[in-house]
Amino acid sequence: MRVNYIKGMTFAAAVLVLSIGAGCSRDAGAPPASGAKAQGAKTISIVTAKVEGRSVERSVETTGTLVARDEVIVSNETPGIVGKISADLGDAVPVGGVLAQLDQREARLILSEAEAAVATNRARYVDAKTSFDGYGELLRQGMVSQSQYDGVKTQYDVAAAQDKDADARLALAKKRLSDTVIVSPIDGIVKKRFVSTGEAVRDRTAMFAVVSTGPLKYRGTVAEPAAPEIKTGQTMMISVDAFKERPFGATLVRISPAVDAETRTLEIEASVPNPDGVLKPGFFAKGLILTKKADNVPFVPEAAVYSFVGVTKVFVIENGVARERAVNAASRAGGLTEIAGNIKPGDAVATTNLANLYDGAAVSVEAGK
Repeated sequence: MRVNYIKGMTFAAAVLVLSIGAGCSRDAGAPPASGAKAQGAKTISIVTAKVEGRSVERSVETTGTLVARDEVIVSNETPGIVGKISADLGDAVPVGGVLAQLDQREARLILSEAEAAVATNRARYVDAKTSFDGYGELLRQGMVSQSQYDGVKTQYDVAAAQDKDADARLALAKKRLSDTVIVSPIDGIVKKRFVSTGEAVRDRTAMFAVVSTGPLKYRGTVAEPAAPEIKTGQTMMISVDAFKERPFGATLVRISPAVDAETRTLEIEASVPNPDGVLKPGFFAKGLILTKKADNVPFVPEAAVYSFVGVTKVFVIENGVARERAVNAASRAGGLTEIAGNIKPGDAVATTNLANLYDGAAVSVEAGK
């Protein structure tokens, strides 16, 4: 080191300056002591708990609506005047159950005319057939000419055609009469009545809406990322606001082949048993599709999970040392949190003093579980 002597400085003072300068150079070049060494290693007191292994049903969430398996609008085949209403809103009706009846007076008159026409034409047919059979025998014996036989045959053919036409008209008249009785095509409940007694209706007028209340359909959607996890036949659990504490079982039966480009969701349909009829079409519903069962899934007490600046972690205690493990927290149940990461059931994790812990910290365990 170069030292510039100041004029008038004594030898002793020069030596002091040299010593101070040398000491300053050594301090500037030496590496700083680590915090642990500077302060001395401290043991942090903690409480631990064992990581639990549990079985977990993996599921996919869905939202949707309950709809009737069958819903029909019942209309009339023939025009007329509504003569009688036999079912109304909320009434249960079986297949073929009468909903209403149109005025039948005209239909019954037409039926009577058709029946009379059948009787008349049947008599003519029988008489014509008898003559035709007789002239056939006479023709073979040469007692009548061919022209006479042909005339009788023509009369027989006309009578046969008239008899057949009368039968068709009778069948039509019977149908028109039966069409005045409006019946339900399904087992269900009347959802709505559109007509009133005395109202004139044209043919094919909507008169009733009937819905089935047996097994219902659940129609909903799942998010696009869940598409690979679902398949038909999987079990579902459905919940509705009307029965918050009661889950309902269902079965996934249909999955749309395409994702909706606007909502990025996939439409699904499930069959929902409804033996006691408490579920109603139109209920908003939420569902869980049970995709698979995972065993030995690690769960830790909620107190063992520490989050800071977006990082979630736990501290595994190994041989008196805390080891930091980054984890992903999932479901919570009974004070425990499901986690995924480099951790397994049976590991001991810290549940106290987490804010003071760091990877490699020496710890003393006060109590364990």
